[in-house]
Amino acid sequence: MANTFFGLNIGTTGLYAANSWINLTANNIANEQTKGYSRQTATQQATTPLRAYQRYGQIGSGVEVYDVRRIRDEYYDAKYMENQCKYGDWSTRAYYLLQMEDYFADDGESGFTTEFGAFYNGIEELIKDPSNPSARIAMLNYAENFLEYMNNIKINLQNTQADINSEINSEVDHINSLAKEIAVLNKQINIIELQGANANELRDKRSLLLDELSEVVDVDTNEITYPNGKSEFYVTIAGKSLVNNYDYFQLEVVAREDKADPDDLVGLYDIQWSYGETFNPSASGSIGKLAALIELRDGNNAVPDMSGYDPSNPDVKAPELVDFKGVPHYINQIDDFFDKFTARLNEIHAQGVNLYDEPTENIPLFVKGDDDVYRVNPELMADPGKLATSTYGSSNVGAIDIVDALMDTKYEDTYESGTAEEALASIITELSIDSKKAQSRETNYTNFQNLIQNQRLSIMGVDKDEEAMNLVKYQEAYDLSAKVIQVMSEVYDKLINETGV
Repeated sequence: MANTFFGLNIGTTGLYAANSWINLTANNIANEQTKGYSRQTATQQATTPLRAYQRYGQIGSGVEVYDVRRIRDEYYDAKYMENQCKYGDWSTRAYYLLQMEDYFADDGESGFTTEFGAFYNGIEELIKDPSNPSARIAMLNYAENFLEYMNNIKINLQNTQADINSEINSEVDHINSLAKEIAVLNKQINIIELQGANANELRDKRSLLLDELSEVVDVDTNEITYPNGKSEFYVTIAGKSLVNNYDYFQLEVVAREDKADPDDLVGLYDIQWSYGETFNPSASGSIGKLAALIELRDGNNAVPDMSGYDPSNPDVKAPELVDFKGVPHYINQIDDFFDKFTARLNEIHAQGVNLYDEPTENIPLFVKGDDDVYRVNPELMADPGKLATSTYGSSNVGAIDIVDALMDTKYEDTYESGTAEEALASIITELSIDSKKAQSRETNYTNFQNLIQNQRLSIMGVDKDEEAMNLVKYQEAYDLSAKVIQVMSEVYDKLINETGV
């Protein structure tokens, strides 16, 4: 049977419940701009009624708030992570391919077509007066400028490879940091939830870390919850275990001993687990920012330079085939152009005789230094008279058969793509197509990202108007419960203080 102060107790439970809702609403409003926060809601129920031993059976005893949990849809979380992986992959490719495309940019005043055209314009001027020292010097300088421009592109590409390599190291550290934080959160979540509460904020933080991780590498998660509230949470990346509930595994970078491509920089990083097993998300078919970085750095379109590889030597590792047009592919394209371009012009120049009546078969027009860089022969730069313009020498200084032959190389189809100019244009066209494809994919996945995020926010996001209405609603509930307590207080005052003898 209810005690004398039963009504006061009921009003108090209502007061407490309304106060809980007000605090919950205040927390939602305070975190409206908090990244990754999921709005929270409470579940309330009537408290256990009392048996009144009357015809009406039972008397309600009030209300209680027994659960506070976040509002979240795991389906949209999974879709968001899946899209983040694709977004991270293609946005990374788009960024670096666009950067590489800029190296070849030709604005009409500078660029490979401008420098290439200037070189052949110099040859045309030499045709007009082959004995003129100024014309000879100008032609050689134009040739040097063209080689220097193309060498600078190669250097820029190698610098890009170095930047990508550094970013791979940074992303490995990033993954390790996220793995550690997730493992720590798993333990903190269990400590709270084994006591019967919900670790809403900690789960939000873990979800935010998983969103961040999914952009870097392909992520799968699995959570097992037991009847006592304990849970086990597992994270795998590219099919390999990263977090095993409270334990986590670390990745590390190891500098390569052997180059995968002759033009690769020294000390490029391979990735492995701390226990020694190799880790290459690109080779396993996974996607994400890390896989994209590896393919951009190592991609040779499955056609590496095999010139330094001896299959009969078991100690020499075969170059790795990466079926993507990354930095090594475009460096190899430039090297191939250089080799054919300089070889053809040297072949022609070797057939001539210079102004000193010396055969130029041992005086090449272009030489390759120990640094693998092509330059105009310093011997010719020091003495332009040693440049051959004909096969006659001083006996006919006006002859131009060698210079004519050099000029004809502009139109020779000695490259897979046609002429020298067409070969150069094909490199930038190929790069431009890949860049535009990556930018298009990036745009698509950015749009999907916004779409899925909006769907997530429609469920987990804080609506300011809704929370404002809740604030008013629960304030009224609080006021009514307070009114109940006031009425009951007056009743008890009349009963206790004004009733009796």
